[in-house]
Amino acid sequence: MPVYTYKCECGNGFEKIQPMSKASDDQPCPECGKEAPRSVGSIFENNSTRARSANFPKRKRYTNW
Repeated sequence: MPVYTYKCECGNGFEKIQPMSKASDDQPCPECGKEAPRSVGSIFENNSTRARSANFPKRKRYTNW
């Protein structure tokens, strides 16, 4: 099961392991008890071809078959 991050109005952030079917449900804050919405994760990875090819050395082209 995935881990979801929640952020409450009181400033408390917490994580909870839940099935995907309950991911959009608000969860009670362990500090104040109010319902806290799920926060969007901030880790994104750029998977573009340009970014991947920048990490590899240039290949030599062999054209004399």
